[in-house]
Formats: sequence, C-alpha cells, structure tokens
Amino acid sequence: MRKIMFVISGMLLCVTTFAQSSYQTATEAQQKEIIDKITAASQAMKTMNCDFTQVKELSFMDDKVVSEGKMFYKQPNKIRWEYTKPKAYVFAMDGKNVFMDAGNSQTTVPAKSSKMFSSISDIIIGGVSGSGLINSPDFTAQFGVGANDYRVTLVPVKKEVKDLFDKIQIFVNKTDSRIQKVELIEKGGDKTEIQLKNLQTNAAINDEIFSRK
Repeated sequence: MRKIMFVISGMLLCVTTFAQSSYQTATEAQQKEIIDKITAASQAMKTMNCDFTQVKELSFMDDKVVSEGKMFYKQPNKIRWEYTKPKAYVFAMDGKNVFMDAGNSQTTVPAKSSKMFSSISDIIIGGVSGSGLINSPDFTAQFGVGANDYRVTLVPVKKEVKDLFDKIQIFVNKTDSRIQKVELIEKGGDKTEIQLKNLQTNAAINDEIFSRK
C-alpha cells in the first residue's frame, strides 16, 4: 500500500519550475475566469506525453527521494505513469482497468472494483486534465491570484480522498492556462512535486501503451 501511495502522489502533476510568494483572494468573477480558462485548456489537450523528475519529501527522512520516468495521457481517461529510476515501476489505466508492474510482479485490477481505486482513477485523470479536480464535488476550492499565476487550493471532502491527501495546491500559468506546478500534501506532512520536461501535446499515442508493460 505504501508503494501505491508513493506512486499516486506523483500522478497528478503537470509541473515546471515556478514560485510565487503571495496571492490575493480571487473575486467571484476571477474564480469563474480561472475555471473557464483551465477547462478550455483541458479540452484542447487531447493527448500529452513527457519526461519527468519527481521529488518527494518524507517526514521521517532528511534526504529527498528523487525519481525519474515518463508519463502518457490520452483523453478521456487513459494514463500511464512509468518510473525508470531508481527502480522500474508502471502504473497505467486504460479507462477500465488499473495495471501495475513492479518488475517481478504484475497486477490488473478493475478500476471500479473498489472505492479506493475508483477514487484514485478520478484523482489522477482529474489532476492531469486540471478541470477534473477543480470542478469535482470531492473537493472544496479556494482561489488565489498571483503576479504571474493562479493558485487553487483543494481540500478533500470525500473520505477516500481525505485518506490520501490533506490538500492539493495547483498553480496555473496566466499566459497559457496550463498547470505549472502541483503540490500534494499528505496527512503525515509528506510532500510531492514533479518537474515535467520535453512536453508534447496532441501527438498520436497508441492505446496499447496504457494496458501493457
């Protein structure tokens, strides 16, 4: 279960280096504008693939855990999160099943077979598309306006989600309305960030990649 939690923490993120020190509470009109922009950007992104570097800060460790890999996404509900360093691990969904490959063991589970996997599926897809989390009834959202970006703080309402995360913070670039940074804070204080590079959108992706090693 700990391994799954580690993977889940890294699956929601579309990240580039970005920092803001202060945010003003968004007005009602600004909130609507933010949601509309993120939704439009999400709908225009049919596919996405990239390389990533994940940095995880664990409350019981002084050193940060750094991992590398590749990510593939295809509307409406296909995703593959593949770790290549320091260990190989694959977590993929083809819209119906969850596929996990740890090298010496492989598991395929129907995504709707449990509330946990159902919630995981919704969180991962929603996180990649952006609007899927902001518009989700599983969260309450607070909106902040920075100099160059928007910050959306999501607090879980649904029990299955609350068991995974204390809160999720999404940072959206004002220029292109794409997610620039996502911070996932777990109950125990662990924090995950991911940097994406070599990002490509709307390139052809074979469906087989979401259901095989």
